Amino acid sequence: MTGVMSVLQEKVRPIVQPPVDYARLTPSATAVLMRYGRPEMLVNAIGAGIGDDLLLTAMFRELRRRGQDRFWVTTRYPELYRGNADIPLIVPPLPRYDALLKRLGVRVVYPWYTSYNPAYDRDDPIPRQHIISVMCQKAGITGTITLRPYLFLDDGELAQGRLSDRQVAIQSSGLDAKHAMRNKNWSFERYQGVVSALRDRYDFVQLGSTSDPPLDGALDLRGKTTLRGTAAVLGGSLAFVGQVGLLMHLARAVDCRSVIVYGGRETPAQSGYPCNENLFSDVPCAPCWRLNTCPHDRVCLEMIDTGAVIDALVAQVTRYGAPLACDTDTITQAQIDDNAARWAAAVKAHDLAWTLLYQ
Repeated sequence: MTGVMSVLQEKVRPIVQPPVDYARLTPSATAVLMRYGRPEMLVNAIGAGIGDDLLLTAMFRELRRRGQDRFWVTTRYPELYRGNADIPLIVPPLPRYDALLKRLGVRVVYPWYTSYNPAYDRDDPIPRQHIISVMCQKAGITGTITLRPYLFLDDGELAQGRLSDRQVAIQSSGLDAKHAMRNKNWSFERYQGVVSALRDRYDFVQLGSTSDPPLDGALDLRGKTTLRGTAAVLGGSLAFVGQVGLLMHLARAVDCRSVIVYGGRETPAQSGYPCNENLFSDVPCAPCWRLNTCPHDRVCLEMIDTGAVIDALVAQVTRYGAPLACDTDTITQAQIDDNAARWAAAVKAHDLAWTLLYQ
């Protein structure tokens, strides 16, 4: 009987759920529309990782630079956008907000740059430009853009994040991320080697999740900071040591130099920043954009030793206080059209792969 009820619920939910969602949404959405009027665009920041919500601040900056201020943003992490004057309005992440605004003629932007292909455990299409550029293209932005995110901290937050004059932030894993990827993950033992070698020189502060392995010799702040608290610690650090992910983007947003162990899953040109020491392994299979499977035993990560990270960190600390380099990109309509076609083809192929997998 339990199995029958479960099947019936799955069959009925697509019919019953939309009216329920709209009933919950309508009072809130109506009040917002009456107060602010209909926007030209909704940027839907729901569905990917927290780092992608942060990267969207680059899009918001470029929209405002072009005089576009009639857009709304929906996100589960509004604290990332606190104090950001580039964002006209943040609306709650209620189900079907996007569908409702579409019915009213509003353009809805889903700014994702890749889609997961289960047949190959890979993200497709592999970006041909920086992922910030691909996100901006989803909003129809053309011309020159700046490739960096933004997060604004007040003086009190900055003061709380400064724990030591020789503070260095570090992580030991990224496997608790929403989209965990072993092909990004450098070994814990090597992170520990960095701390052990330099603990008398720097005061290490470990950021990350409570499930990340603790680093001996580092101040343990795993799971003890909010998103903005984490940003404040990064903002108060001489440098950050880690891998591709939220903390890398958060560090750049608050102008903290980083040492990033890239390996070969993706390239710094696709997701990184020139102010960082990006340790990329240019092996024949890179960049693969695979998540967790690897037919080559992750040689791209294995070939990056502790000594390389130590040298890179020392070099970054010597640059502390100097202006951070920043890349730009120039977007053309031809690039927008090409990436739209590649995205559509990838999603179609992935939908077929998922169908075959379930069958």
